[in-house]
Amino acid sequence: MRELIAALCQRSGVSSREEDVRQFIRQQAEPYADSLRVDNLGNLIVFKRGRKSTEKRVLLDAHMDETGIMVSGFTEDGSLRFQTVGPVDRRTLIGKRVYLGKNRISGVIGMKPIHLTTKSERNTVPKLKELYIDIGAKDKDAAKVLLSLGDVGVFVSKFSPFGTENICKGKALNSRISCAVLLKLLQGELPVDCTFVFAAQEMVGTRGAFGAAFAEKPDIVLCLDGIATEDGPERTEDKTGVTPGQGVVLPVSDRFTIYDRALFLRLRGLAERQNIPWQLKAADAEQSNARSYQRSRCGAQVAGLALPVRYLHSPTEAASLEDAEGMLRLTRAFLQSLEEDEQ
Repeated sequence: MRELIAALCQRSGVSSREEDVRQFIRQQAEPYADSLRVDNLGNLIVFKRGRKSTEKRVLLDAHMDETGIMVSGFTEDGSLRFQTVGPVDRRTLIGKRVYLGKNRISGVIGMKPIHLTTKSERNTVPKLKELYIDIGAKDKDAAKVLLSLGDVGVFVSKFSPFGTENICKGKALNSRISCAVLLKLLQGELPVDCTFVFAAQEMVGTRGAFGAAFAEKPDIVLCLDGIATEDGPERTEDKTGVTPGQGVVLPVSDRFTIYDRALFLRLRGLAERQNIPWQLKAADAEQSNARSYQRSRCGAQVAGLALPVRYLHSPTEAASLEDAEGMLRLTRAFLQSLEEDEQ
């Protein structure tokens, strides 16, 4: 799975501009699909028959998109003003490299040099209006030849392993590992008929999943995503949190969703019986596509599996490949349990 995750992470897919990563996923999925289409929102929706057809329609979801930046203006000296796309912490931006536009123009995010700042400026996080992107243009006209307002940029962050605990780092791990898990499932025999949604625009309001929910009319949904860890130096004895390498996370709820209790108990029981390491997360401040499926039409039973990710939504994230394998095993076990229900 490592090679597949690496290939997915190197693709660009800022929210609403997922074409590059979607095309790669499509190429990987098409040989195994019974049907495949791209909807008006940019979701890639794949259907594959399994050994059994269930009474209830089953859907697996993972989002394709990642955080990034968007060009919002030009300065007289040829630098770019920008805004963020998705939940990007501006503390992580200074000095980061980006690729911008369809021609992948190289840029560096900068700000006023430290020796020109005041004491108060050095003690505060700079606002976005104080940051700029340097693309090496001599003036505004030269910059406009290379880029236009609305062009998006992705962070430059190479996928690579590090440390001794099978940890990897790179950009967009929180979404692309989940996509890799779905692709691995597609490449094998499925226990039951299943719709796979590689969703667009999750980072900006779970918009793609909302359209997919109405179009596909699922009854049972399992959403795969990343979840922020709390295992850094700031962790205290009275504060619990999830940790990379300790297992896939079974969330009870997130910012907008309380997950279906019966599905949660099913997943927990499967993990325990099959000795799949797992962690519990009682509540999460993030959003996920689960809310769109749960609230659509007359509602759906929704559960989630999450991958513990350090530095979530930053230019470089870190996660465990062992947790990714655990997510794959538990998702496959979940589908097998649905087949057993039919029998």
